[in-house]
Amino acid sequence: MGRSSDSDDSRMTIGQLARAVGKTPRALRLYEQKGLIVPRDRSPGGFRLYGDSALTRLRWILKLSELGLSLDDIQSLLDEIGAAVNGDRAMSVLRSEYRTRLVELDAQIRRLEALKQGLQAGLKYMERCHGCQRSPLPECCRGCIAEVGDDFPEMVAGLTAQAPINRDDPCRRIGSDRDD
Repeated sequence: MGRSSDSDDSRMTIGQLARAVGKTPRALRLYEQKGLIVPRDRSPGGFRLYGDSALTRLRWILKLSELGLSLDDIQSLLDEIGAAVNGDRAMSVLRSEYRTRLVELDAQIRRLEALKQGLQAGLKYMERCHGCQRSPLPECCRGCIAEVGDDFPEMVAGLTAQAPINRDDPCRRIGSDRDD
């Protein structure tokens, strides 16, 4: 049994459809203008009415957008699929796009994982700073290396990379008369 088209009871206004996907009606009008979605029909009052297939299409479009495709990219992709001579060619176009996006997504995941590890290392390093009574200035952190170690993670090193600020005793312990 094949998939049926929208049932008669699945009529949504553009506002209802917009709410269902977290977009504005204005955004959906742009999607319609670009031919990405098509209203099923119009109400007696002339309002656009959409069926479940428009909701399915919109969710797909939003996922493609999350993967980095612009609306123009999606429109071009749909045009290319629509111009395919057969189903195999149409799916070949889509498979190629998905493979490209998968490679890009894998690279993005690696970048994000490296950032995550950098943040974790920075947080672990900064845990050693609990109870510090020095002024919170970059040159004071550099003066503290002997106490907490010189293995500054990259996400902390930037804080201490500034040239020293010329102030009288900027790194003295707060509440202390001695220099450290």
